[in-house]
Amino acid sequence: MKRLPPTRLAAYAGLALLFALAIAGPRAGTWVTGYGVDEQHTTFPFAPPGFRDVPAADPAFDGEKAAFALLDLRGSGRLAWVADPDGTPRSPDLEPAAAAWRSLSLALSDAWGAEGDRGRIPSTVVKDALHGRYAWMAAVLTVCEDDSCPIGPLVETSRFLRLSPAHLAALDVNGDGVVDIDEFRGAPRTFPHLLGTDDLGRDTFVRLMDGVRMSLAVGLVAALAASLIGIAWGATAALAGGAIESVMMRVVDVIYGLPFLFIVILLISLVGPSTLNVLLAIAGVQWLTMARTVRSLVKSLRSAPYVEAAEVMGCGPVALVTRHLVPNARRPILAWAALLVPAAIKEEAFLSFLGLGVQAPRASLGTLIADGAGRLAESPWLVAAPAIVLFLLVLCITVAADEGR
Repeated sequence: MKRLPPTRLAAYAGLALLFALAIAGPRAGTWVTGYGVDEQHTTFPFAPPGFRDVPAADPAFDGEKAAFALLDLRGSGRLAWVADPDGTPRSPDLEPAAAAWRSLSLALSDAWGAEGDRGRIPSTVVKDALHGRYAWMAAVLTVCEDDSCPIGPLVETSRFLRLSPAHLAALDVNGDGVVDIDEFRGAPRTFPHLLGTDDLGRDTFVRLMDGVRMSLAVGLVAALAASLIGIAWGATAALAGGAIESVMMRVVDVIYGLPFLFIVILLISLVGPSTLNVLLAIAGVQWLTMARTVRSLVKSLRSAPYVEAAEVMGCGPVALVTRHLVPNARRPILAWAALLVPAAIKEEAFLSFLGLGVQAPRASLGTLIADGAGRLAESPWLVAAPAIVLFLLVLCITVAADEGR
């Protein structure tokens, strides 16, 4: 049994991992971090990797009951919630805590923008934000020293203020509209942003999972469409021969003489940027190499004995191509088709970087790089993470596909 080289084994392993992440997509990122793909924490834009925040999409609770007494301001022994006509949970009991968090988050945001992850805010600002609730102050100010409070620990100690009506609905086991001390499972936990956040406070890791899926989908579909066009064009030209072949291949030569990206940008500028349009534009220029390859392969196999025998037995042109010529040339055709995938991914990334590809709110590796390019010096993780994944994706596909060339 032939042993594969270590580089190819590594490429296959990398591809398997990247495809698994692409299939799972942002759901995998949400499962790992708790943050949703479009979940915005505008209080903390450009948070660095490792910064801890409270997820809204998939929260977990700390199990401590102490926060219940802090939130039960009326002393009724329960926290009530109701559903609006549209199904949105609402809780008057949590409105004071929500107001306090809004005030505190504004102060945190200002300090964050001025000093970054090392920012601190005066403890007096925290006290003002908590509206004179001394029990809340005692719980939150435990991390403060020298009349100032560090942002990160402050987020951790104040997380009980971010218990939302949606959390109450999830805690309400019997569905009676109230959560008592027995049903209460504690305050929502904080989780790290593995790769930091973007300008809207969205988790970069979860967005990256969505970007990998989108880039792979565009690359695979564009490569498949380009391969089908190229196979049909090249096989038709080879079988027709004569003047028809000459005209068809001259068309290929003319398009080949133009810059690929110029044609793609021109096509997208005419029809407008969208995922479908960028896919069609890439497929519309990537079929040229496949057409030349298939034409050469079909012409070389045209005089093979089994082809002549098939023609003598009345095999038509379409059957001749689909049953005999293309199947016997499948190895180089599949290799070239596989090499179209990284080329399509690179072009999609470049077009998305220019704003002509995948459009918000969807993300691709190109759009993620473009979003972070303006803050490369201050927030390098926004560019580094998608750029490294793009490099690995293209490298793994190229190495894996090179075997059949």
